Amino acid sequence: MIHRCAALCLLVCSVPGYASWSGEAALGYLSTSGNTSTQSLNGKFALAYTASSWKNELQALGVYTTDEGDTTAERYAASDKVDWRVTDRDYIFAVVDWEKDLFGGIRERTSESVGYGRHVLTGPKHLLDLELGAGARQLQDQSRERSNEAIGRFSGKYQCLISETSKFTQAVKVESGDANTYAESVSELKLSIIGNLFASLSYTVRHNTEVPVGTERTDTSTAVNVSYAFGQ
Repeated sequence: MIHRCAALCLLVCSVPGYASWSGEAALGYLSTSGNTSTQSLNGKFALAYTASSWKNELQALGVYTTDEGDTTAERYAASDKVDWRVTDRDYIFAVVDWEKDLFGGIRERTSESVGYGRHVLTGPKHLLDLELGAGARQLQDQSRERSNEAIGRFSGKYQCLISETSKFTQAVKVESGDANTYAESVSELKLSIIGNLFASLSYTVRHNTEVPVGTERTDTSTAVNVSYAFGQ
């Protein structure tokens, strides 16, 4: 997974004309239900590198919880996405997603996809991006059984600027193959505190259609974070 993300980063960063970095670092409280019922700290990080025709976005998050010396939740995820602008509204993308959840229905998931995206709404108050693609996915369930399959991928991201100090974001992603369909929904409300410091409330739903017996198909998490944004 690290080698795949590094390859995408090197490909994009080698293109001349890059001029801006931006990103966000967050830390907050997390409450989960489903396969785990815990309270814990979580952290996430996002970094974007933008040029006139290219954009590279790297995201990572981690959750780790212990209860009386025993680990009760452990999940890590990362993604690297490259966009190439074809027109003002249309673009082509390539993305690598990786997730490891030691207490979820799927222990490890890696997917690689390419496809087409469109900026359906471009503001100033409403933004909407829709993407459709295809690729491959590698899965490992909690019994350590592995599978490989071709997938179709759909994703959408909507952002509403409620006021100068608040905005709402809704992101949806679906990866569907013969062995499993994975769906993820992330709803987030972000409020400005002062300068580049923000507070956010998010609710995440993750669902797998096929999981081992005795394992929940759906996991949910609610997080309250404080984040710092930097760059342009």
